[in-house]
Amino acid sequence: MKKFCFAVWMASVAFSAIATVPARISAMMKNGEFNKVERLIGDGEEGMTAYESDSVLAIISRIRSDFSLSYDEGVAAIMQKYPHASSRLIDDWEAANYIETKVIDGKKMMFAKSPRNVGLVAPELAVADRYKQMNGAANLANFARTAIEEADADGFGKWRRVKVKFAIDVDADAVDKGKTIRVWMPFPIESERQANATLLSSTDKAVFARDAVHNTIYMERKADGKAAHFEAVMQYDVRSKTISQDAMLRRLLPYDTSSDIYKKYTAQELPQIQKSADLNDLAWKIVGNETNPVLQASLVFNWIDARFPWAGAREYSTIPCLPRYVLERGYGDCGQVTLLYITLLRNLGIPARWESGWWLAPGDSGMHDWGEVYFEGIGWVPVDMSYGMIAAADTPEVAHFYKSGMDFYRFAANKGVCGLLSPEKKYVRSETVDSQLGEVEWDGGNLFYYKDWHPKFEILSIEELP
Repeated sequence: MKKFCFAVWMASVAFSAIATVPARISAMMKNGEFNKVERLIGDGEEGMTAYESDSVLAIISRIRSDFSLSYDEGVAAIMQKYPHASSRLIDDWEAANYIETKVIDGKKMMFAKSPRNVGLVAPELAVADRYKQMNGAANLANFARTAIEEADADGFGKWRRVKVKFAIDVDADAVDKGKTIRVWMPFPIESERQANATLLSSTDKAVFARDAVHNTIYMERKADGKAAHFEAVMQYDVRSKTISQDAMLRRLLPYDTSSDIYKKYTAQELPQIQKSADLNDLAWKIVGNETNPVLQASLVFNWIDARFPWAGAREYSTIPCLPRYVLERGYGDCGQVTLLYITLLRNLGIPARWESGWWLAPGDSGMHDWGEVYFEGIGWVPVDMSYGMIAAADTPEVAHFYKSGMDFYRFAANKGVCGLLSPEKKYVRSETVDSQLGEVEWDGGNLFYYKDWHPKFEILSIEELP
């Protein structure tokens, strides 16, 4: 799982506009002294609000869950998977950041996904499937060909009508009887690639939060002591888009740096999208003397694609800045590399933004993150950084498709990061970079996904429109 918007271990970093972490708590969090933090909060010594206390305790719980393997257990799991791996080689892998560890309450722990991740990121394990191969490079090539073949003069493909069902099941003992269960579910945004979003049915009265960073519907119900099932059936139209680099170069105009789009989407959005001297230097090192923004964006795409293999992610809530995490670790999942791409472009003065939701490919659906880049004279151009260059491509157009194209197997519900839900949540969210699995809370606090409740996203139909 993923995603949370603040760094709890950095002194005086805000949880939100009104919540901060005391310096002593921040230092203890950074050092992995979780037992001490829990005792201080339990004794009320820090004078923290209920929201602040709940937030810190939630982060502790998520870090412990992510680093659930003792170091010895992790080493044993790696050796079972790779019998040739010696203790010395495993130490080398850890030193090279291929294995992630953390000391928690004096004990060295290993990230639970490291035994699998090492096969994806260690260069000597070349036989390991890479992410794009795992997810079907041949399928990606076929999706790209379809989009290219269907493209009209503006680059758009045929409209498809998609019907999906989203359900959330809250455990019977998660909420006290008679208390209100509050539920948010993702809902399709409206854009040039998505239209006619409609709620066909829902188990409870739904309230819409359209045009928000996170597009949602909200429902609530009193707990009755039994498991609570919330469900919504949604329908929307979606189409692909692609535009070649040659076409973009012909149409490109100088940026209007006074425009609202330029100002908003070249600014930093802390903590995830940062503009700083070191990131600016890196961005310009990547593009060298190139000054054309279309070509600069292509160079940044190539640089990330060549250097950062996919690997399973920690909870985003436990990472202070996702793009910097990619640079430090040497790998990243779809959201992490997308935020790195957006960050580097903004440091170059190229407007870029986030988009996310679900990937709907047959037999391979799941949460997914991607982005868009704005070029003057062209408009917003979709980019899927994590799908990168298509390995099974038979033409340059197919190989480079995801640099400036998007297939129609998308359910987009977010058009930015770290926004507020509507109505606003009272407690810290399970996922606050975006909203893909939904959110649930009650008066007693936030309820965490796959612990207190279980989401289910189901594709009911995808039909080509006449």
